[in-house]
Amino acid sequence: MLPFRQSCALGLALMLYGGLAWGLPECKVPQGLNSDDEANYCMIHTFRNACLMRKGYDLSGENWTVMVSDYEDCTIRGCEQFLKETGSLSEALFEKACNFVQFDRGK
Repeated sequence: MLPFRQSCALGLALMLYGGLAWGLPECKVPQGLNSDDEANYCMIHTFRNACLMRKGYDLSGENWTVMVSDYEDCTIRGCEQFLKETGSLSEALFEKACNFVQFDRGK
C-alpha cells in the first residue's frame, strides 16, 4: 500500500508543479543514480526551481544566476517537500541532490 501512496503523492506533485515546468531549466541528472532516483532527482529539481521562481528569480534564460543562500534554501525545501510527499529518500539521492558537503570537496 505504501508504494501506491508514494506514486499517488508524486503524481499529485507533478500535476501541481507541471504548470511551472514550462519555464524551468532542464533537469540534468548526475551520474551514479538508478532510474528511480533519476526521476526523483528531477522532482527535487522541480521543487527547487519553483521555490526560486517564487522568490522572484527569472530562470527562463540560459545563463541565470541566483544567490547561493537562496539556492541552498530552495534545495533544502525541495528535499523536505520530496521527503514529505514520498516518505523516503535514498542515500544516493540525498548525496546527489541534498548534501551541501559535496560542494566543498576538493578545496
